[in-house]
Amino acid sequence: MPATLDISYYNTFLLKQVTEAAGDPVGQTNDPVWPKGFPYNEDIEISGAIGPFPGTASNTDAYNSFYLEESRIRGGYNNTSVDFGVKAYLVDENPQQQHRQNSLIWSGIFNSRTGVNNSNQFSVGESITKSVDPAEGSIQKLHAEDTNLIILQENQVNRAPINKDIIYNAEGGGTLTASNAVIGTISAYSGEYGISRNPESFAVYGYQKYFTDKDRNVVLRLSNNGLTEISANGMVDYFRDQLSGLPEYSTLHVSATVLSGVNNVITLTSVVENIQKGMSFTVNGIAQPNNIVIDINGSEITVAQNVVVSTDDELVFSTPFKGVLIGGYDIHNKNYVLSIQQKPTWAVPLAEDVGTGSSANYNTLAFDERINGWTSYFTYKPTFISSLKNDFYSFKEGKIYKHYSEADGLNRGNFYGIYSPSKITFIFNDQPSLSKNFQTVNYEGDNGWQVDLFTSDKQGPDYSSPWGDWGMSQDITNASGSISVKSYLGGAYDSTGNTFPTTLIPPIYYHGFERKENKYYAIIYNNSAPTSGEVIYGQQVSGIKGRFATVTMSTDDITQVGGAKELWSVGSKYVASS
Repeated sequence: MPATLDISYYNTFLLKQVTEAAGDPVGQTNDPVWPKGFPYNEDIEISGAIGPFPGTASNTDAYNSFYLEESRIRGGYNNTSVDFGVKAYLVDENPQQQHRQNSLIWSGIFNSRTGVNNSNQFSVGESITKSVDPAEGSIQKLHAEDTNLIILQENQVNRAPINKDIIYNAEGGGTLTASNAVIGTISAYSGEYGISRNPESFAVYGYQKYFTDKDRNVVLRLSNNGLTEISANGMVDYFRDQLSGLPEYSTLHVSATVLSGVNNVITLTSVVENIQKGMSFTVNGIAQPNNIVIDINGSEITVAQNVVVSTDDELVFSTPFKGVLIGGYDIHNKNYVLSIQQKPTWAVPLAEDVGTGSSANYNTLAFDERINGWTSYFTYKPTFISSLKNDFYSFKEGKIYKHYSEADGLNRGNFYGIYSPSKITFIFNDQPSLSKNFQTVNYEGDNGWQVDLFTSDKQGPDYSSPWGDWGMSQDITNASGSISVKSYLGGAYDSTGNTFPTTLIPPIYYHGFERKENKYYAIIYNNSAPTSGEVIYGQQVSGIKGRFATVTMSTDDITQVGGAKELWSVGSKYVASS
């Protein structure tokens, strides 16, 4: 049992400050000088002298003395040591730091009801550690579930009973026995899977745990049935490419131009995003040793120590980062949400993080247990995601956002204040061996959908030059960035040329989707470039020729933006190609 001893003996010497005119650390003549070789604190000044650290001083002492606990004569390096006297604790004669990344340790009992708090006691006389196989890497995540502890290593997933010990009798049957063991026997789940170095991907709902294993390019579910590779449900190639390309270590460089600089405060010509506390920097390519950013206020940067800069100097701030896999459970929609981020949110300007969904930056997608598949991509990039009761929240730039908000009915596709259209890509592949001519496209659903792209499979290759330049040809409806088929309102016009939202005077015509019996139809126009030997091509012919067609549809930007737009079914009329 630990005991408290009252010790009144300390190895303390009374050291006096020296007064001299030269070498004043605060730039004032005849101020007391802190002796060389002793630690000091620049943030404290006592009687004009640099304040003590970690000792004490009195500014009422006429002799400006300070007190420092010291055991060596004159405080010199390797000088003779005086007797330590009475010791209040035992000293390890061989103090050697250890990094046990595969071990667990627990303290004494904490019970708020009885007032017992031994959480600061780690008695070496008791068995208070438990280790897992070091060959499977470090422990990255712990999750307590009922009377079991889930231990996730880089290359292994384990479980162990908590506050009970499982033993077996001679017949092999399991029995329970009372024990003071906090963590019982550790056993591994079947399967060579772990959580790699991405504990941020872990999410739990009920008895289902979700996480990623970047080293094996998979997304996993841990349930009562053991480990299941849910990334294999139609997404093997996708996760192989995305997870293998996630950087383990990289460096962020942020450039800025100096407007002015005074001591350790630098004013930049403008506010620069992504400058973070803790960044080091260079001035015109010259490194500034031991200098880091300690505060940011708009375009004003405070650094750790004084630095000499001039107007128009170029600063480059740097800091290491790694790609992250942000996971969370959407309890409102019953989905596991995973955001694969090549750069974390703090390393990218906000404008690049919302509404783009660029695969070079991030991809956020969801897995649905009800269909056992990956259902959708999202255009938001969160810093953290979580659920509370029946609501789903995400965090971004230090702010909390509630999803599925129906405040005004116009919030769909709006993440972090920026609207992005909803898109769906699908394939027409009826009678795959038949060469077809797709003539029309139709859909059932709400008004406001348009066709962004309608393209055939690639035909060829074609031999286009005597040097062996092989090219692929395909039919396409439009150039990149334009709209293939406008929405019902987007393609409406009258005889004077007015278009929506201008008031249209009947009769009204449509060159996009037209509504018939609450179903929308449109003709497909060919906009392909000529291929070798082709006489009639492009808009001279109707429809798209090919064995199958890939179609991308999206919501327009004029029909009740942010409102509900359902899409129930899509079809196309085709004929056999001649």
